[in-house]
Amino acid sequence: MVQFIHGADLHLDSPFIGLKSMPEFVWQAIYRSTFEALSKLVDIAIEKEVDFVCLVGDIYDSDDRSVKAQAFFRNEMERLNEKKIPVYLSHGNHDYIGNQGLHLAMPENVIIFGEIPETHWLTTKQNEKIAVTGFSYTKRWITERKIVDYPKKYDEADYQIGMLHGFSEGLESEHGKYAPFTLRELKNKQYDYWALGHIHKRQQLAAHPLIIYPGNTQGRNSKETGPKGCELVTLTDTNEQNEFFSTATIYWEKIEISIKGSVNLDDVYTSIQQEILDKKNMSNNLFISINLKDSEALLDGVRKKISQGELLEALQQIVQEDNFIWIYRIELVAEERENEQYSQLFPEEWQKALIELEEEGYFNEVTNSFFDYTELSDLLDSRDSLYRKNIIERAKNQVKSLLTVEGSDESEN
Repeated sequence: MVQFIHGADLHLDSPFIGLKSMPEFVWQAIYRSTFEALSKLVDIAIEKEVDFVCLVGDIYDSDDRSVKAQAFFRNEMERLNEKKIPVYLSHGNHDYIGNQGLHLAMPENVIIFGEIPETHWLTTKQNEKIAVTGFSYTKRWITERKIVDYPKKYDEADYQIGMLHGFSEGLESEHGKYAPFTLRELKNKQYDYWALGHIHKRQQLAAHPLIIYPGNTQGRNSKETGPKGCELVTLTDTNEQNEFFSTATIYWEKIEISIKGSVNLDDVYTSIQQEILDKKNMSNNLFISINLKDSEALLDGVRKKISQGELLEALQQIVQEDNFIWIYRIELVAEERENEQYSQLFPEEWQKALIELEEEGYFNEVTNSFFDYTELSDLLDSRDSLYRKNIIERAKNQVKSLLTVEGSDESEN
């Protein structure tokens, strides 16, 4: 039997762009979160007395790794070294191997893969021979199929683990610049487990052998909802098991609140406060986006205070406590009646704008300027159809909200 931890996409020292204006204690919590997630992963590895740890790419958020992040990572690896737990590490598209003169040396238990797929060997306490195969990025984009250079399972290996930071063709999002591969290619290697990285959403692509994206260890923005952590993998001659362990200290959530029948500001404020109170019992810090639906009865003046951010600002006045809830967005969901209203007001222009935006080429043309900034390009998936649909829907709601506010202002003058 062999047992190990599979983690990926730690993104240590993430800058969390656009969040620095929040209260200092909230900012510190989000900034520390990626570091604390790593500490939790190490705690689990030590507690479970695993044979080794696999960290599959994007250990750091940038190839320009801060000295602080490197020192923190080295200290955590030293904790594993003291317990004689080896760490197999590959670098990904974010933290690709660049100027090694700026890198801190790691403890002797850390094995770092090079540019070409290579295999390292380990003999466990049970005298089992383990082969671990992987590679590291040396540039931001790798379009070639690195999987081709992975060897088939060695006859002398009791278990062989493949580490691959890349894109599985067939997933919804498009990441063809990142060492693409297919499930068939992975299975043809006859490995006992594939430890994947790069996709931040936890996914099991196959059961025999287990092929898993563990997701990242800490959500870093509103797109990265859901469980975040690492996998504890157990392989035997007859069985393969994986168990998920959470490492996140902050969770991002999107919730929908019905304000049906609500007319005034206090009605809405009370509804949101009750929802927050219900979530206070959770043991994690929460970053929440709120969609308000069923708002037909709402006064125009209340809509204005929501669209202009006054309600959000009021709800962000929170006190420091062990587990906090930070609301980062409040939006009104447009009702079907409103959709009809705007299509009647601007029948040709409205429909033309919607059709153009829903075309991938036009959408990319409109948003191309964002991708001039490396930090922003990592947060945006312009080629992802679901993400594009979400952005368009939010834009439509914002336009409708602004038109409602302007209309109410004119009627009051």
